[in-house]
Amino acid sequence: MEEEENEVSIFQLFTRESMFAIEQRIAEEKANRKAEREAAEEGEEEEPQREEDELKPDEQLEIGKKLPTYMQNDFPRELMGKPIEDFDDYYANKLSFAVVARDWTIFRFSATKALYILTPFNPLRKISICILTHPIFNLCVILTIIVNCVFMAMNESFPTMEKVFTVIYTVEACVKILSRGYIMKDFTYLRDPWNWLDFSVISLAYITMFVKLGNLSALRTFRVLRALKTVAVIPGLKTIVGALLEAVRRLRDVMILTVFMLSIFALIGMQMYMGALRSKCVLNTDNDNMTDDEYFNYVWDRDNWYPHDKFVEPFLCGNSTGAGDCPENHTCIPELHSNPNFNYTSFDHFGVALLCAFRLMTQDYWENLYMLVLRANGPWNCLYFMIVILLGSFYLVNLILAIVAMSYDEQQKQDKADEENEAIELAMNSPEPHMGTITVVVPPGMTRSPTGSNLSLPPYNGKDKETASIQSEKPSEDHPHHPTVKGSQSEGEKKSHPNSCRTPSVPDVDMKDVTVIRELLETASGHRGSFMSSDMGEPVIPLKDRLYLKFCSWTCCPCWLMFQKGVAWFILDAFVDLFITICILVNTAFMGADHYGMSENLENILKNGNYVFTAIFATEAFLKVIALGPVVYLKDRWNCFDGIIVFLSFLELALDGVSGLSVLRSFRLLRVFKLAKSWPTLNMLISIVAKTVGTLGNLTFVLGIVVFIFAVMGQQLFAESYTFEYGPNGTYSDEEFPRWNFTDFLHSFMIVFRVLCGEWIESMWGCRRVAGIHCIPFFLMTMVLGNLVVLNLFLACLLSAFGADSLQDSGTEEAEPNKLLEAISRFKRFGSWVKVNIIVCVKVKMQRKSKPPILPVVSPSLSRVERNGKEPISDGPTPVIRNGKLEKTHEPPTPTATKPTADSATISVKDLDKQSESSTRPASRATLKSHKDMDGSSSGSCSTLSDDAKERLNMVDAEGDPEINEVDVVFANYPDDCWCQILRKRCACCIRFENSDLGKKWWNLRCKAFAMVEHNYFESFIIIMILASSLALAIEDIYLPERPILEDILYYLDKVFTTVFIIEMFIKWVAFGYKKYFTDAWCWLDFIIVLISIVMLVAESMRIGEVGAFKAMRTLRALRPLRAISRWEGMRVVVNALIKAIPSIFNVLLVCLVFWLIFGIVGVQFFSGKFHKCVNMEGIKVEPTEIANRSMCNSTEGYKWINARVNFDNVLNAYLALFQVATYKGWTLIMDDAIDITKMDDQPSRENSILYYLYFVFFIIFGSFFTLNLFIGVIIDNFNQQKKKAGGSLELFMTEDQKKYYKAMKRMASKAPQKSIPRPEMKIAAMIFDITSNQMFDIGIMLVIMLNMVTMAMEHYKQTDLFTNVLYYINLSFIIIFTIECLLKIIGLRQYYFKIPWNIFDFVVVVLSVLGIALSDAMEAFFVSPTLLRVVRVFRVGRVLRLVKSAKGIRTLLFSLAVSLPALFNIGLLLFLVMFIYATFGMNFFMHVKHTGGLDDCFNFETFGRSIILLFQMCTSAGWDGALAGLSNEEDCEEEDKNCGSYTMAVFYLVTYLVISFLVVVNMYIAVILENFSQATEDVQQGLTPDDFDMYYEKWEKFDPDATQFIALEKLSDFVDYLEEPLRLPKPNHFLLVKLDIAICEGDTCFCRDILDALTKNFLGTSDTGDIPADAGGPKENVEYKPISSTLMRQKEHYAARLIQKAYRAYRRRRGELGAPPMSYDEAMADTTPQEKQEIEKKGEENDDQREKKEDENEVITPSEQKTVELGPDSDVVA
Repeated sequence: MEEEENEVSIFQLFTRESMFAIEQRIAEEKANRKAEREAAEEGEEEEPQREEDELKPDEQLEIGKKLPTYMQNDFPRELMGKPIEDFDDYYANKLSFAVVARDWTIFRFSATKALYILTPFNPLRKISICILTHPIFNLCVILTIIVNCVFMAMNESFPTMEKVFTVIYTVEACVKILSRGYIMKDFTYLRDPWNWLDFSVISLAYITMFVKLGNLSALRTFRVLRALKTVAVIPGLKTIVGALLEAVRRLRDVMILTVFMLSIFALIGMQMYMGALRSKCVLNTDNDNMTDDEYFNYVWDRDNWYPHDKFVEPFLCGNSTGAGDCPENHTCIPELHSNPNFNYTSFDHFGVALLCAFRLMTQDYWENLYMLVLRANGPWNCLYFMIVILLGSFYLVNLILAIVAMSYDEQQKQDKADEENEAIELAMNSPEPHMGTITVVVPPGMTRSPTGSNLSLPPYNGKDKETASIQSEKPSEDHPHHPTVKGSQSEGEKKSHPNSCRTPSVPDVDMKDVTVIRELLETASGHRGSFMSSDMGEPVIPLKDRLYLKFCSWTCCPCWLMFQKGVAWFILDAFVDLFITICILVNTAFMGADHYGMSENLENILKNGNYVFTAIFATEAFLKVIALGPVVYLKDRWNCFDGIIVFLSFLELALDGVSGLSVLRSFRLLRVFKLAKSWPTLNMLISIVAKTVGTLGNLTFVLGIVVFIFAVMGQQLFAESYTFEYGPNGTYSDEEFPRWNFTDFLHSFMIVFRVLCGEWIESMWGCRRVAGIHCIPFFLMTMVLGNLVVLNLFLACLLSAFGADSLQDSGTEEAEPNKLLEAISRFKRFGSWVKVNIIVCVKVKMQRKSKPPILPVVSPSLSRVERNGKEPISDGPTPVIRNGKLEKTHEPPTPTATKPTADSATISVKDLDKQSESSTRPASRATLKSHKDMDGSSSGSCSTLSDDAKERLNMVDAEGDPEINEVDVVFANYPDDCWCQILRKRCACCIRFENSDLGKKWWNLRCKAFAMVEHNYFESFIIIMILASSLALAIEDIYLPERPILEDILYYLDKVFTTVFIIEMFIKWVAFGYKKYFTDAWCWLDFIIVLISIVMLVAESMRIGEVGAFKAMRTLRALRPLRAISRWEGMRVVVNALIKAIPSIFNVLLVCLVFWLIFGIVGVQFFSGKFHKCVNMEGIKVEPTEIANRSMCNSTEGYKWINARVNFDNVLNAYLALFQVATYKGWTLIMDDAIDITKMDDQPSRENSILYYLYFVFFIIFGSFFTLNLFIGVIIDNFNQQKKKAGGSLELFMTEDQKKYYKAMKRMASKAPQKSIPRPEMKIAAMIFDITSNQMFDIGIMLVIMLNMVTMAMEHYKQTDLFTNVLYYINLSFIIIFTIECLLKIIGLRQYYFKIPWNIFDFVVVVLSVLGIALSDAMEAFFVSPTLLRVVRVFRVGRVLRLVKSAKGIRTLLFSLAVSLPALFNIGLLLFLVMFIYATFGMNFFMHVKHTGGLDDCFNFETFGRSIILLFQMCTSAGWDGALAGLSNEEDCEEEDKNCGSYTMAVFYLVTYLVISFLVVVNMYIAVILENFSQATEDVQQGLTPDDFDMYYEKWEKFDPDATQFIALEKLSDFVDYLEEPLRLPKPNHFLLVKLDIAICEGDTCFCRDILDALTKNFLGTSDTGDIPADAGGPKENVEYKPISSTLMRQKEHYAARLIQKAYRAYRRRRGELGAPPMSYDEAMADTTPQEKQEIEKKGEENDDQREKKEDENEVITPSEQKTVELGPDSDVVA
C-alpha cells in the first residue's frame, strides 16, 4: 500500500517550497552546463551531444488536453482547480505549475510574477486562476461568442449590445492577463495565438468607439473560430481541423506552382488577347460625309451598337477567319469602348488576366470567356483553352485535392496511432494482472445458491448475453485484476471483506472449461424459463426484469407459441420478402406517377394505392412483431427503420387535412431504402455513407463555421454598399435590385454557399459594381478556403471511406442469406423440376416403345464426366434435383453432356502435336476438337435432355471453387477446323470432304486468309480506312449541298469504305471461322457497323434510303471510329480498364437515381405546376401587381401564360432540373423560379418563398457533393483493385513502350557521376567558363528573368507611347542580356553547351526573341496579321519557365505530371474519340437547328469544328444548359425550314454525353492524377528523391572533374558541406564523418557510392539503404575499388598514435634524456593519479605547441577551415 501511495504522489500542491526546489534545480543545471562548457574548451571532453537525451514535452500532457484516463484514477479530487507541481518531467526544471480543471482539462501557468507584480500565491491571481480554469467560464465565453454572432447576423444594429459584448470580452481578457501574465514569459496571454485574435478584436472595438474605421467590426466574426478551439476535444473534429491546418501548410508548394502557372497563362493571354474583347457591331451610317470627330462620336454612341437595348450586353464580333459575324447592316469595329461583363472580363492588364486564368482554373462560368475569345479571335484560339483546362484546371485543382486527401489520410493514421499509444500507456500503467485468471461476470439478475453450484437465472433480455459471457477484459471496479463472480453479496459484506471477491477455487482455468461456462451462461440467458429452479424459494426479481417479463417476454401459453410459430413461418418466408420488395417498387412507381395536371381518376387511384401500401407495410411490421417478439424485432436495424416509416405513414394519414404538412408524404419515400436489404451495392454505399456520417457531421460543422464567418463578414462589409448603390440616390437606381446580394444573412449565406459550389465570378462582378475592388480578396479567400480546401476535404473523407477495407467490412457483415435471391432460386428450381419431370416422362414413354437399350461401349477415358480435372460424383444413378434436394434417379445411367467451360477446355497445343504426327494435315485440327470434346463432354448421343436440364443435373458437381488448370498458351498460326465437332462425329462425309482435293484447297485458302489477316500491313490498311471514313463523316456538314462535287466524291467514297469493310469481314470469316469471329466482342462491334452499312446499301438500291428510319440508321455510321479502339493499343488499354469499371459505375448511377428520385418526388410535391408565369410579348415576366393570376393573364391581350422550360411538373422533368442543379449549370434560374412561387395559377412574386433555397442546399449537399463524388470514389477504388492485379496503377493505361518510358522516368534516381565539362585551355575562354559555371552567375540570370517577368506584367492596354518605348528598350536590353549569356556559355562550354536540355531551351527562346524583334518591323511592312506577331511575343514568356529549374518542391509536382503524361494522353485520346462520335451524331441530328439559347453562329452543330469546340466546352459540364435550351427549342422555329429542335433527343444526347465525358472519362483523368501524385509524394516521404541524387552528382562533378568516382580524403569535409539539404553536413562535421565510418580506398580516396550510402543512412537515421536505387553511382565492379581503412578506423589510429606520442613525451620529460627504451603506455601511466596525468599532458602540450600545430595540419581527416574539439585521452568518440 505504501508503494501505491508513493506512486500517486506525483500530484503535489504547488507551494513556496516547490518553487524554491525548482529554482534550485535550475541553478544546478546552469552550473553543470557551465562546467561542461569549460571542460570542452580545455579539450578534456568532446562537446556533449545533448540531442539524444534531451527531454521533450509529453504529447498527452499538453495544454488543453484532458488528463489521461490512467492518471485520473490516481488524481486527488481535492487538488482539482488548484495550482499543483507540474507532472510532466519536461517542465521539472522550468518555472511553471499546472492546474487540472474539474473537467480534467490541463492548464499550465508561468510561476514568475504576472505583470511583474503578482506572484503565484497572490490572492488576486489565485482567484483569476480559479475563474479561468473553471469549465463554466469557458462555456460562458463560447455562449457569448455565439450570441454575439447571432446579433451580428441580424439586419438591425444594436449599439448597446455591442458595448455589453465588448465589456464581457474585456473582463475575459483581464482574467487571462491577471492569471497568466502578459507576454514576456512562457504560457502568458499573448503567447497563445488564439489570444492574438481576441486582443485585436477588443483593441479594434475600443479604437472604433473613438475613431471611425468603417466596417472593421466584421473582424469580430473571426472570433467564431474560437469555437473550433474548444471543440478540438471531440476526436473526429480534431482530425478534421488537424487535416485542414496540415493541408493549408502543405499547399505552399502547390500554391506557388499554381500562381506561377497562372502567371504564365495570364502573360500568354495578355500577349494574345489584349484589347481584343472590345469589338462591337456598329450600325452602318447612311451619311458618307461625316467628319472624323462626327464618325468617332457616332461609333461611340451606345444606341448605335447591336443589340440596341442598353440593359443587354453588346454583341461581340471579330474580323479574323471563323470569328463572330455581325448582323446585316452592321460593321465590326475593333477596340471600341469597354470590355464585356461590366468591363471586368478582359486581358488588358496583368491583374485582370490573372483573374481570368484563375477563373479558367476553377472552371467558373468559363464558357462565357471561351465564347467571347473565340467570337473575337476565331476558332483556333480554343487550343489555348484546351491547354489551360487540361493542364491548368484538371491538374492544379486535383493536386490540391490530392494534398488535402493525403493530409486527411495522414491525420487519421496519426490519430489512430495516438489512440493505440494511449491504450498501451493505460495497459502499462495499470497494475499487472494475474496471468491466466478469468473473471466470470454474472448478470445482475442471477443469484448464487448457498452451495454455489446452481445458478438461478431469471429471464432477461438479450443484453445479458453479453454481460453473461466470460470477460477477461473489463475488470471489476473494486479489484481490477482478480477473478470475481459478482454474486448477490450485500454492499456491507463487500466493504467488510476486502478480499471476499477472490475465489481461490477458480485458479488458472482451462479454455475448454471457459467455453463450457460460456455456453452454459448463453443457454441460460437464451432458454430462460427452463432454468428457473423451483427449490430456490422466491428470488427477488428487480423491477426492470418484472416489466420485461410482463410486456416483452411473450411466452404465456402453448397456443400462443403455436400461433407465433405459424406467423413466423409465414412472415419470414422468402416469398413474402419478394412480395414486399415488389410492393416497395410499385409504391415507388405510384409516388413517381404524381404529376401536374393529373386527372381526378388517377389521383384517386394513387390515393387508394397509398392506403393499400400503408396497410401492407403496417401488416408486415405487425406480423413481424408477433413472430419475433418486440425485443428481437427491435434488435434488427432494418426492422426499426420499417417501424418508423409505418409510424410516419399513419401520422401522415391522421394529419391528412392539415395544410403545410404535405412534407410528411415524402417520408414514404424512405421505403425505397428498404431495397438496400437485397441490393448489395446500395447496401454497401449506404454503409459507406453511414461510416462517414460521423466525420461528415464534423466536417459539416466546420463547413458551417466557414460559411457563417464569410457570410457575416460579407454582410458587415458590403450590405450598406448594396442598399445605397441600388437606392433612390444610387448609381444603379434605375436597375432591378440583384437577387444575389449581401443585404441580410440568408442572402449572404446563399452567396457564400454558391462560392463553395465553385461559382464566384458572377457574384463578385455584382459586388464589385457596388463595393469596388475590396470584393476580390474576399471572394478569392472564400473560394480558396471554402471550395478548394474544406470542400475537397469532403471528397477526401469519401475517398478514404471507399478504401478497400470498408468495402470488405460491409461484405463480411452481410452474413445472413439474401432472401430475395433465395425466392428467385426457388422459382428457378421449380422450373428445372418441371423440366426434368417432363423429360423423364418422355424418356420413359420412348423406352416403353423401343427395345431395351444396349449401352454403347465407351472408352474408359470418356466414361467419366471430368470437371476441372476432378472425378465426377459417382458412376451410379444420375443425381437429380427435386424440390431443392438431391435425389438419385433409378433410371439407367445416361452419360450427360456438359458445356465445355473455360477451365475444362484448356489443353496444351504441344501435347496435341505429339499425337498428330501421323496426320497429313499441317496441324491436327481434328484432335484439338476431339480433345476439347473429351474434356468438356462425353460422347453419348442417346441423351435427349435439353441443355438447361443437363446443366441442372450436373449442378451438384459444380459446388465449391473450380480448380484452375495452368496451361502453356501456344499461339496457333493456322485457323480453326471447318466443321464443328458434332458434325464431324455424326457425319462421316465431313471428314471425307476435308480429305478431298476441294477440302484441301479450301483449307489452303483459309490458311492464306489467316496469314493475311495476321499480317501487320492488313491492320495498318484497315486503320487507314477507318480514319479516312471517319474523316469523310466529319466533312459532311451544313455547307456540303453547296459543294456538289465534294458531295459526289463522299457518296462514292462511302460505297468504297462499305465495300472494303464487307470484304474485311468476309476474309475474317474465312480465316477465323464463325465461332472465333463471333466470340470476340470487338468483332461483334465491327459486324454491327458493317451490317448497318449493308442495310443502308440495300435501302438505297431499293430507293427507300430517305425514309425516316433509314435516315436515322445512317447516323449510326458515326460509330465507325469506335473500330479504331481495338486497333490502337493505348486506347484499348484505357477502354478495357473502363469496361471493368462499368458494373460498379452503373451501380453508382442507379444509387444516384434512387437518391435523386427522393428529391425529385419531394420537388414535384413542392413545385409541381407552380413555375408557370405571365410574360409580355418580349418574354419579360410581369409584376404580380399588374397581372395577378392565370385567368387574368389569358384574358388580357399582349400577355401569355407560359411554363418554365426546366420545371418540376413530373418526376422526369424533376430529374433534369436536379441534374442541372447538381452540375451548377442553369441552377440559379431554377432557384429563382422556385423561391418566387405563390399559390397554384397565381403570378409568381419575387422571393415570396425564399426558404425553398434550403431544399436546393440540402440537395446539393446530398445529391451533388455526395453522389457525384461517389463516381470518383468508385473509379479510384476500381483502379486500385485492378492495380493489385496489374501490378501498378499507370500500367492500366499504358502500352508497353509507354511503360518503358515511365520506368525510365522513375529510374532517374540511378545516375552515375558524369564527366564534368573540361575547362578550355584558351585564357579568355577559361575565364568565361569560370564565370558562367559560377553559381552567382546563375542567380544573377534568375533575377534578370524575374525582372523580365515583372516588366512583361507591366504592359497594359492603351499604354502611353513613352511607356511603350521604355518597355521596348527594357525588353531589348533583356534580349541583349540573354543573347550575351547564350554566347558566353557557347564560348565557355563549346560543343558541350548543346548537351544540356535547359541550354537548348534557352537557345530556342533567345533565337525566337531575336527573330520577334527583327521581324516585327518586316511583318508590319508586309501587313502580316498582328495575331502572328503576338504569338512571337509569347515566346518571351518561355524565359520564365527557367525558374522551375531552381524550385525543388515545384519540380516534384511537375515530375508527377510528367510521369502521368502517357496515361493522360491515352485518356485524352478516348475523350477525343467520344467527342468525335458525339460531334458526328450532333451534326446529323441538330445541323439545322435555329440559333437560340446557347447556340449562335460560332457555337453550333453545323460543322465538325464547331461541334468539337462546343463539345469540348461541355465535357466540363460548362454551358450545357444553354445548349439544351437551344437544341430543345420546339416553339420559336419554322417547321418548313426544318430548323426545330427535339426536346427528347436533346435531353438524351446531352445527358448521355455528360455522363460519359464529365462523370466517367474526366474522373478517370482525375483518378490518374491523384494516384500519381500520391506515388510521387510517397517517394519523397520514403527517402531521397531523384532530385536529391541529381544534386549530389551535380556537386560531385565540381570535386571530381574527370568522373573517376573518387575524391581525395582531405576534400571530404568540404564536399559534404558543399552539398544541399537534405544530404548536407555543415561544418564542423569532423566527428560526424568519423561516426559515419566511410570506407577509405587506396591513395587516401573515398568512393562516391560509399559517401552517398553513408549520407543516406545519416538522413534516414537507419542502416537500411533500401531507398537508394540499386545502381546509383554505378556498380563497384567497374572501378578499382580497394578499401584499406575507414574514417572511424583512421580516427582510432590517430587517437592511439597521439596517446603514444603524449606518453612518450611525458616519459622523456621525466627522464630528462633518451635512456632506456620507452616502456608501454600502460606501464607509463600505471602509477600516476588522474591529476598528475592532466598536469603532465598540459605541460607537454605547452612545450610542444608548435609541433602540435604542424602535426594537426598534416593530420588526414582535419576539416580544412575549422578545427573542431580536440580529442583528449578520456574522449569516448572512439567507442
